[in-house]
Amino acid sequence: MRTRTIEIIKKLLSTSSPVSLKVLSQHFHVTERTIRNELNEVDDYLQSLGLTELVRIRGKGYQLKLTAAQQISLEESLTTNEDVYLDRDERIFDLLLSIAFNSEAVFLNKKEEEYMVSKSTLDEDMRRLRTKLLKYGIEVISNGRLGLVFKGSERSIRTMIFDVINENIGFLELGFEKESQVAVAKQIFYHHLPYTMFDTAANLFKNQMFHIKDDIYKNQILLFTAIWLGRIKVGETISAISWEEPKEDTEIKAYIEKIIAVFQVIPPAVEVGYLEFVIESLNMRNISNTIEWVNAQLLTIQLIQTVEEQTKIPFSKRGEELFEGLYQHIAALLARLKSGIQVVNPIKDNIKKNYNSIFTAIQYFIPTIEHVFEQKITDDEIAFLAIHFSTAALNLDLNFIYKSVVVCNHGLATGNLLAASLKEKFPEIDVTAVFSSKDIKVINKLDVDLIFSTYDIGPTSKPTLVVEPIITEVNRKLIATFLEQNSQFRRLSLEKKDATNLFNSILETITTSGGTIDGPTYKKLEMSFKQHNLEINSRELQPMLKDILTDSNILIQASPKNWEEAIELVAQPLLKENIIEQKYIEAMVESVNEYGPYIVIGKHLALAHARPEDGVNKLGVSVATLKDGVAFNNPDLDPVKIIFCLAAVDSYSHLNIMRELVELINDEEKLNQLITVKSIADFKKVLYQDAEIR
Repeated sequence: MRTRTIEIIKKLLSTSSPVSLKVLSQHFHVTERTIRNELNEVDDYLQSLGLTELVRIRGKGYQLKLTAAQQISLEESLTTNEDVYLDRDERIFDLLLSIAFNSEAVFLNKKEEEYMVSKSTLDEDMRRLRTKLLKYGIEVISNGRLGLVFKGSERSIRTMIFDVINENIGFLELGFEKESQVAVAKQIFYHHLPYTMFDTAANLFKNQMFHIKDDIYKNQILLFTAIWLGRIKVGETISAISWEEPKEDTEIKAYIEKIIAVFQVIPPAVEVGYLEFVIESLNMRNISNTIEWVNAQLLTIQLIQTVEEQTKIPFSKRGEELFEGLYQHIAALLARLKSGIQVVNPIKDNIKKNYNSIFTAIQYFIPTIEHVFEQKITDDEIAFLAIHFSTAALNLDLNFIYKSVVVCNHGLATGNLLAASLKEKFPEIDVTAVFSSKDIKVINKLDVDLIFSTYDIGPTSKPTLVVEPIITEVNRKLIATFLEQNSQFRRLSLEKKDATNLFNSILETITTSGGTIDGPTYKKLEMSFKQHNLEINSRELQPMLKDILTDSNILIQASPKNWEEAIELVAQPLLKENIIEQKYIEAMVESVNEYGPYIVIGKHLALAHARPEDGVNKLGVSVATLKDGVAFNNPDLDPVKIIFCLAAVDSYSHLNIMRELVELINDEEKLNQLITVKSIADFKKVLYQDAEIR
């Protein structure tokens, strides 16, 4: 009996409700036709044990109806059944890992005996394996006494192995599973990369890389480490460096040194550099590079704005927490894209299904990043970004609801009774209307997700469940299953609970009474509000341009000779007020010399800046309009006619200012007006004309 057939039986044993073909096909990632064939095998097996075949319930699915004694008998037979062989997907997975990690040569005739299949069957397995490898630019060749080997770039081979492992085994729950208790695909995996290897590596990781708490990142790093070890042990190494030098990270170096010592391998220096880079690219990191810093910040701001606009969910309410997580992730993503690495996300399908609106909104923005790096970004990477938003959404007092209608052929009174019962027992069901049988033609035109009916109303364009007017324990389970099967139709609902005005009032009270609001005091007040379940919109508490940009920091119709003078000129007001130091101006000029005109962020618009640690004493902004404009060697956006200088003290406190500048990029009319004004008063009037609306 096939492994999948056994898993289907276990799935049916685990529930007392019918399970549909659709649910089974999604669960096992195969077609409904394949599941039908498997269910026929289930029937044959049940018959061989003298048990009743599966019950097929029209419109609902398949169900095992057994006595308690029969169920025990079936479970025991599955436990003792030794007539289990690998199906095609499992054989291909084992073949691939055998070629990748076996120290002994792999020959097809020996694999025929091991799998107990015919030569023609294994030939088809190999054909499919070769097809799978084409997209990575890898071939499988027979190399005489060496057996089957991969032909291709070693770096591509490792990426392929990483992808295929994630595709076959999903999320590794290290520390929570044992080889004998996992599905066949994981048993195959642990046969080639032993569980003890991961257990040991996980302990080393815990001791050396303790700052990484996210299990997804941790386990991806451990998987890369295991692949790295496995390939080195069979003598396959990378021949040359083809990635940028990673930044110094003592934790990563210490982890790799421990791995080398404990597993007793002697990798060449290029391999150590490779593993260090891969770990660094998977690590949500702080950026030291100025151009990456501003790119990551701008992309993060624009992404949050786009997802807010597309989903109508006020993610900015999670302000600092959401921004920092996304900013760190995008920083790592940019590093990966530059070196052609993208990570597989083991929970991608769940994210796409349960947070589809968020996932789709991010997809809408992704071409902005792809255009910069000229690379297609995978759904796996998009799902990682969606995780940050979905986590923020869960902290926003958001509820998932199903907009539904009730149809009843017993009269509206009975229909209203069913609607009330649904709302009482399932708060996520939002019944928007109750219809009699004569009104059902209207339903397909309504903006609703589900239909609950007391009788079979025939084909509809929306998922429909026939249910008794009185909800009993039996049909309560049916409703719960129905909701689970249609979870992709859930909508996010927001319960607003905003205490921003109250928070501002408290800050004002403390200030006017002679107190001072330092960092610890701010955090203490913020924590107090959170403890009382009151949300603060941090975006509203951050300073806006009008709060920071003083008249003395606005220069009108200046005439610098070149871009260096333009930066020096716009920074002078901040230098005079001791907001920045001279070395900050030098750092801004040096960054442009090193990285090019990256500070030109829009047509005729530049944002001069450096890192906070380059000489910033406090948050500040200055601006200069340039009478004749200057060239920054950006042919698409030159000449620059207005230049802002930003002095940021951290990665967060200036975000409202950055948002306003991003909006200015997209407002060509306002930008042209600012360039031509002749006075500070007119400049402020144009710049802030929409401030009240925003």
